[in-house]
Amino acid sequence: MLLADRPRWVKLLVTLGAAGAALLFAPLATRLHGVEAYTGLATAVAAVSAGFLPPLWALAGAALPLLLGAIGLPVLPGGNAGLGFFASGAGGYALAPLFFAGLGGLFLWLSWNEPRPGTFALGLFVALVASNLTGTLWLVGPGGYSWIETFRLGTLWMAVGDFFRSGIAFSVFFFYRRETRRRDVVRRQRSERRRRKEERYALLEALDREEKKPPEGGDVDGEEVERARRELKAREEEDLPPYFRL
Repeated sequence: MLLADRPRWVKLLVTLGAAGAALLFAPLATRLHGVEAYTGLATAVAAVSAGFLPPLWALAGAALPLLLGAIGLPVLPGGNAGLGFFASGAGGYALAPLFFAGLGGLFLWLSWNEPRPGTFALGLFVALVASNLTGTLWLVGPGGYSWIETFRLGTLWMAVGDFFRSGIAFSVFFFYRRETRRRDVVRRQRSERRRRKEERYALLEALDREEKKPPEGGDVDGEEVERARRELKAREEEDLPPYFRL
């Protein structure tokens, strides 16, 4: 949920991009390896989007391809379409992106003050268990497979694949979060240097004004001017690297 503070149009573009990526992957995945490849690619996109978008936005991006398939477009696994596909054995695993987008984003939303990598990892793990449990029940029920056959041919391979896909999503989330924090630190340092520079300019102007005043009591510089000069020298040394300081 790293984009939670961004404008609504940014979140909309990311949501549509996630949905579009899943739709573009559908024909490619079907040619590669059928249902398993499609489900894996769509799940990976949903898991990554859960780390950047609020739960409802990520869920909408994962649900849009499924809704288009439900109304008749051939974008479901294997080029299928229609509500009848969800009643088949493969229908359970086709719902996997919803679990990763919804649960992954929900766990981050519960800690929105500080998006923690551990919280996101926990959400992805819960989504992995829930999606594979749903897929297994679909294969055993509507699919008519035995428990042993389902575990050997479906659950085992999908769980391993989801584990690696979750790792990819977590890595993208972690590195983006780390680089964003580094960028914020650099911005704060630049702002601090700019503020110190403005203070030095103001101090120099104050020194000029003090020196233009007529001397009082025979003291040409005065204590205030000497103090200001010492303070200016100290601040200049603070901005130097340690090996340049006297």
